[in-house]
Amino acid sequence: MKKMGPTLIFIAGLIVIFCAQDLYAGELGARYREAIRCIKLKQPDFAFMGFRSIVRDFPDNPLAERAIFAMAEYYYDNKMYYDAIKNFTLCAKDCSDLKANVIAKAYLLKIIKEIKDPSLEEKEMFEDMKKEFFSKSVFLIFSEYKKTSYISASLNKFKIRHQAGNVDVYRNDQPFLTLEP
Repeated sequence: MKKMGPTLIFIAGLIVIFCAQDLYAGELGARYREAIRCIKLKQPDFAFMGFRSIVRDFPDNPLAERAIFAMAEYYYDNKMYYDAIKNFTLCAKDCSDLKANVIAKAYLLKIIKEIKDPSLEEKEMFEDMKKEFFSKSVFLIFSEYKKTSYISASLNKFKIRHQAGNVDVYRNDQPFLTLEP
């Protein structure tokens, strides 16, 4: 009977830990769904706040990567390019989703093209990223034609068409960026 006491306490502790994790994950999922709902309701400011709270409170969760990408898109859409560059650079370097990495780089290229007087460093970054789109990396090996798609947390739909001579990026079925070697 004495050995059963510590065993019961151990089991009760495990139950509490697992229940707490479910609540933790439940809160994260609820916040993420709420941010997506705000996107669907055309309330980008509220969605941005929701995504920002996910990044702040759950920085190591994979949904935080999607939230950072959504925040970067918000900054881009509101022409806050400095913040957009900062967040898209994080996505381009650290995102586990390879497609998100490529789209983040496309955004960075688009931003550098839109900046009126880019610095020498920005111009060099532009050329380096542009070369990556035409490199022989695993994701971008082309035959004659390849098409890839991605839907961001902000519900933007991207299509990338890789052809022999260029790369075309479409955002919500509109031309977004065209790159030539």
